[in-house]
Amino acid sequence: MSAERWKEDEVLLERLRKGAPEAVTELLRLFQGKIFNLAMSILKNESDAEEATQDVFMTVIRKADTFKGNSALYSWMYRICVNTCLMRLRGKRRNDTVSIEEFMPVFTEEGMHASPMDDWSKEVERKALNEELGQMIRKFTDQLSEKYKVVFVLSDVEGLSNEETAQILGLTVPAVKSRLHRARLYLREQLSRYLLEGKAG
Repeated sequence: MSAERWKEDEVLLERLRKGAPEAVTELLRLFQGKIFNLAMSILKNESDAEEATQDVFMTVIRKADTFKGNSALYSWMYRICVNTCLMRLRGKRRNDTVSIEEFMPVFTEEGMHASPMDDWSKEVERKALNEELGQMIRKFTDQLSEKYKVVFVLSDVEGLSNEETAQILGLTVPAVKSRLHRARLYLREQLSRYLLEGKAG
């Protein structure tokens, strides 16, 4: 985090701690869109995402004096958002996630794929702008269990680095890389099946 960014965060937080109304307005201006988009990526429901976003900002405002500045302000807010969304998902007792293990490629002792991997890159290029494909990607992402979905959303949807994702989730960078790799393999396998079935149909 740059010294300038850290200083700006500190000034905003100090104003929040003093209860300045314009500080709340500035906080919303800077982060409301990003927090809502992150919540939508995890919850997949607009009203739930809106409520989660409100909860996040209430928490940030209420706990501004507890933020120690060890990370960027957005990292702290993203962590609060992820935790808020996961609590909502757990509260709904969602059981529609799938086991990612059965979709992992099988390797031989020589490190080669035991079964040939389908080359679906050309199909993806051809259908990249297809709304139906976008819907399927969102559907498959939603099937991931929490620990894989959140890493995938932060890294591939929000565009955060492995280091930033690790900091937000309290994980090691190798753990983030491992989960992200497995999530991508799962999505690749599911998209491959979908594209080939569509092609066959």
